Amino acid sequence: MPSRPLGIHDPRAGRTPIRLSFEGGRLFVDCRFAFDRRSLRPDPRTGRTPADLVEEGIVRAWSGSYELGVPGLQDPVEVEVRIQRDFGRNAVPIRLRRLLLMPAHVVSPLYRRFWGLFKSGHLESLGLNWSPDQPGRMILPVGLEPDRLGSVAAHEAGHLFGIGDAYAALYRFYDPAPGTGDYMMHSLGRVHAEEIRMMLKAHATGRMQYFPVRFQFRRLIGGLRRDSVERSRDLLRRWRR
Repeated sequence: MPSRPLGIHDPRAGRTPIRLSFEGGRLFVDCRFAFDRRSLRPDPRTGRTPADLVEEGIVRAWSGSYELGVPGLQDPVEVEVRIQRDFGRNAVPIRLRRLLLMPAHVVSPLYRRFWGLFKSGHLESLGLNWSPDQPGRMILPVGLEPDRLGSVAAHEAGHLFGIGDAYAALYRFYDPAPGTGDYMMHSLGRVHAEEIRMMLKAHATGRMQYFPVRFQFRRLIGGLRRDSVERSRDLLRRWRR
């Protein structure tokens, strides 16, 4: 039987949408996803659906062998992500939408938003008030190339697993986390052992894990200027189509 060391939090007796368990030297990440109709519509050119690409991108990125250096676990730890399609109320909703300004994101239902700031102290929790039994819903833009869709979904899955962003986002005051340039949660790079440790800690504590952030006024102003220019250019490109 799979075991649950490290005090991994499972408040709903196995009915959580994303469940971590150990069996021998393997860490299983079992996910239940509920895709919308648009995600399940096959591309006539390839016969593949966006749901297929999302699942493959997440499994490919997060499954693997990791030297975690966690007491009580023998390295390397083999991580295996397993995804089940489930349209029940306890599954994570995954939606494809035509997004005008927002990029892909994971967000909590309206009734959970905003007050997460008082629990975590992180601006990122204004939109995603994460917990093991309420990891949020994934919103992906329509029209991404197949490889890009898989990579973006893998990054957003990190939020569902309880990990914050590492890149220079507004809610990080445009401060990238040092040493994370090739991390999944920074640049859609490869998944690092630190990100797996953060996932484990999130499920052990019931709290989302965030990369360190520093506030610098000049960096914030510069980031706001760049963002406004980029968004204006993006809107202009969309208007010309």
